[in-house]
Amino acid sequence: MIVKQREIPLVILKLEALLRRLPPHHPKMHLIREEISKRKAGFKGETSLDFPLGFLNDKCYYILHDLRLPDANRYFQMDTLILSLKFALILEVKNISGILHFDTIYNQLFRNKDGEESVFPCPII
Repeated sequence: MIVKQREIPLVILKLEALLRRLPPHHPKMHLIREEISKRKAGFKGETSLDFPLGFLNDKCYYILHDLRLPDANRYFQMDTLILSLKFALILEVKNISGILHFDTIYNQLFRNKDGEESVFPCPII
């Protein structure tokens, strides 16, 4: 049973509203479009789980999407939390295209896409 539905993240809605309000030749337009593209790719990765999760028995599993919980003075977010009588499973989804190499020595993720290499913090950590 889906207890908490997945919704389009507020930051995407805000960035899209900003994009509509800026003049077409604004110097930050390219950066805003890139940020929207990255965030939409992440959201698409999260929604790609919806179909396989739909096969879980509604009577045995509780599914909570985009859960934000407090931890002392801070908050943390989980893409999806699945609860059953026997376990709790946290799903953190990444939607990164290209050829990926995980460097566990220096805790980095290398991506080669269209001949261009990019470096990210390791998502495993």
